[in-house]
Amino acid sequence: MTHQNILKLKLEIDAIRLTMYVMSTRVNSLADPLLVQLSQLLDQKLNELNQCA
Repeated sequence: MTHQNILKLKLEIDAIRLTMYVMSTRVNSLADPLLVQLSQLLDQKLNELNQCA
């Protein structure tokens, strides 16, 4: 994976984290389906980043 792709992946991770934070302040439950889906996507992106290390 190129340096540029790694930077893009890190930006995606930051965006997902921010989105999750904002959503967590607006939903009644951390088990909200969209929040869970974002969490799974974050896990996937973090795994991709770890494979590059």
